[in-house]
Amino acid sequence: MPPVQTSYPTRPAAAYEGMAADQNPATILSRTVETPEGIGFGRAAFQGARDESIAAAGAVFRGIVLADCNARPSPSGADLFAKGETAPVMVRGAVWVVTASAASAGGSAYVTPAGAITAAASGNAPIPNALFDTSAPSGGLVRLRLN
Repeated sequence: MPPVQTSYPTRPAAAYEGMAADQNPATILSRTVETPEGIGFGRAAFQGARDESIAAAGAVFRGIVLADCNARPSPSGADLFAKGETAPVMVRGAVWVVTASAASAGGSAYVTPAGAITAAASGNAPIPNALFDTSAPSGGLVRLRLN
């Protein structure tokens, strides 16, 4: 059997997409994934067709999908919750996400039609009462606070 991993970083990453950013009180809901392709960790969740479900795209932003190290591996190797699985969705609290544009601490957060988190307002929907806690370039990890 070949080795699974042969090199290790000197220290682990400070954060990863979908990781809760702190231990302050947060509100996390459990919702069933409706999207056939699933929803990735740290991605926007929208209201699904049923009351207790979420989708990867939609009109009503519900929160951010949290990472879960106990989630079943996907066939593609992507970190996501598959259709029909129950995902934890943070609706209030702080979570690490990848930003689709440069973000500045204290700036407003928006969600693109594709479900990406961004600081760009043009053509995107505002995330109610959300702001960036940290700054990052496009494609970087940033702490998003949902109030």
